[in-house]
Amino acid sequence: MQIFLGGTCGKNTWREAIVIPGLLEREVALEQIFNPIVEHWDEQAQRREDEAKADHNYLLLYVLASPDPQTPDVTQVSGYSLVEAVMSLYDAPERTVVLFDTTGQARKTTKGMRKAEQDLRKRFPCAMIFGAHEYDRMLDCLAFR
Repeated sequence: MQIFLGGTCGKNTWREAIVIPGLLEREVALEQIFNPIVEHWDEQAQRREDEAKADHNYLLLYVLASPDPQTPDVTQVSGYSLVEAVMSLYDAPERTVVLFDTTGQARKTTKGMRKAEQDLRKRFPCAMIFGAHEYDRMLDCLAFR
């Protein structure tokens, strides 16, 4: 099984600091992890990402977080990442994993994200949806599928 690392990008380092090391510690091979972040985004990078998301051998992980958890006044969350995660839950709930990380978010943004998480859990009771402090649980779920 392959793992696609979708979700928030920018200054947020969840891929490099948490998820990739956590998967490697759980004996997931680096070759099984698709990190769509590239230095220069172009049509080829977009095509590679789209192909990975369409490939049924991939678990689709979306971490929804603020772009920079070190700036608590940042209230935006990647709108497209949220839409992408919801579309994936509808299209492929059996292979979609979503983690809502509200670290560093303004109170109003956190409230909205928690409500979105709660509603998606109700709509997709069998889906792999995790809260802000469940990285370890999520990594175990990814690694031992």
